[in-house]
Amino acid sequence: MSSELLLSIGAPLLGFIVFFVVQAAGYTSEKVLTLIAALFTIVILVTSPHRGEVALFCVGLLLGFFIEVDLRLLGTQQVWAKASLFGVPYWLPLVWGIGFVIITRIGIIIRNLSL
Repeated sequence: MSSELLLSIGAPLLGFIVFFVVQAAGYTSEKVLTLIAALFTIVILVTSPHRGEVALFCVGLLLGFFIEVDLRLLGTQQVWAKASLFGVPYWLPLVWGIGFVIITRIGIIIRNLSL
């Protein structure tokens, strides 16, 4: 596995796992989780930047925000105990945005395209 592939995919996936383990433990405040998610996002976008990923991140952030808020208003499929942003945690749209970026990177690799 090349170092570029490891930096583009491996490190972000490991970061996701660590973030969700910390979040699931329930000992960390929403503001700290938001700071972790923001730093995680900046590191991913700065350490291995690819053309169009900032725009892709913004689309994911906005789409994720609207999906989470709208679904929250339409029903109670998922309820966040610690949620300050219209019923969803501050960090959740950030995770949606960076999720769009990482999923796109994985799709590019699976299809044998270059990053």
